[in-house]
Amino acid sequence: MKLTKKSVDAAVYDREPVTRNGKTTYPQQIHWDDKLTGFGLRVYPTGKKSFVISYRTNGRKRIMTLTRYGLKTLEQARSMAKIKLGQAEDGEDPLEEKQRKAKGETVKDLCTAYMDLYAKEHKKEASWKDDERRINRYLLPAWGNIKAANIKHSDVAALHRKIGKKAPYSANRLAALISKMFNLARKWGFVEADSSNPARDIEHYKEEKRDRWVTPEELPFLMEAVNEESNDYARRGLWLYLLTGLRKNELLSAKWEYIDWERKELRVPNTKSGKVHYLPLSEAAISMLDDVPRIKNNPYILPGLKEGSHLVNIEKPWLRTRKKATIKIWAVHDSTADLIADLRKKLDRDPTIKEVQKATDFDLPTGVLDVRLHDLRRTVGSWLAQSGNSLHLIGRVLNHSNTSTTAIYARFAQDQVRNALEQHGQKIMGIAGQKPTANVVKLNSGKRKK
Repeated sequence: MKLTKKSVDAAVYDREPVTRNGKTTYPQQIHWDDKLTGFGLRVYPTGKKSFVISYRTNGRKRIMTLTRYGLKTLEQARSMAKIKLGQAEDGEDPLEEKQRKAKGETVKDLCTAYMDLYAKEHKKEASWKDDERRINRYLLPAWGNIKAANIKHSDVAALHRKIGKKAPYSANRLAALISKMFNLARKWGFVEADSSNPARDIEHYKEEKRDRWVTPEELPFLMEAVNEESNDYARRGLWLYLLTGLRKNELLSAKWEYIDWERKELRVPNTKSGKVHYLPLSEAAISMLDDVPRIKNNPYILPGLKEGSHLVNIEKPWLRTRKKATIKIWAVHDSTADLIADLRKKLDRDPTIKEVQKATDFDLPTGVLDVRLHDLRRTVGSWLAQSGNSLHLIGRVLNHSNTSTTAIYARFAQDQVRNALEQHGQKIMGIAGQKPTANVVKLNSGKRKK
């Protein structure tokens, strides 16, 4: 096929999985370009797409990944392919050269190799960006110019303790990242093949599992604050999180093409489990989506400010929303109602959290300040459980990646999942004071693409 932007965007993985001896594998799928021999687009079951080249060296066929689609355009990738294929014609091995360049000496070199050869090729964008952020914030300032082979267990332990004093969760994630990097360092020749991993046996900090979720009493105040959010797409996004139970990046990266309007389903290719998830959409969710204005030449449901990109920073609108909702809760709480009324009269507006804190010396109720964005997903699970749905059905709705329950999830038909989400949507809209009908929460004009 001729690779064009249109054909690349439209390409989907359609190979049937192969199961042998109880193990399921997914056949490789590459669309080769008619214009440039040896240049192709590899499509993965997760929906990820990468540009590759194929060539022969010393009688062996080699397939080398050039870049992920999205990081480079089609034409940029085709230019890269011409250079690499030319090198192969001259008797060089581009893949061997790529691996050889990875064999630097310092931790900075190792970090570069890790990002280029592993993270960006094998991890989802949100995940490798987390790695990149930790590298830039913690590893490079501490060890950037130190030889990778000189990093010892005591160095990792000291950095882990330093970060763990204020951010134990981040310290644990960093230790896991270092461990992975040094496993690859042995393979790439940064350290001796038989050397021990300096991150081995690092004792991780205990991480308490959160059980916070939005209660029925809190919901009306929270959703009233959501409807006051000035960022149009963030406002819709917050509603959709509570109606669908999607993970943060699953919703932010969702495209219009993923919606099957007839079946009322959302295809979620970039899941934590790595498998495509088909999420039934309740009438409330469909109505919300149907009302979202589309941006020309932007494929995302929740577009960002940058042309062709999706919404990125939804945390700031979420923080504003929590603060507003908390003021609303305090306005009716027995211990704070009079205080908020006095401040409203004095300021002729709603006070800020800081203004309320400054005006009193007693402990204030938490309100919803402690509700994280991921807690909206937890709220969906909690409310489904309280409605009498089984834990296994809830796992099916939320697409939990726990492999021990995969076989059990399989027995739940899609209509059972749909019914659970439909009832959940009606309950959410009812308690929030909205009508769960065809025109739920009309925020702005915007029509479904026919």
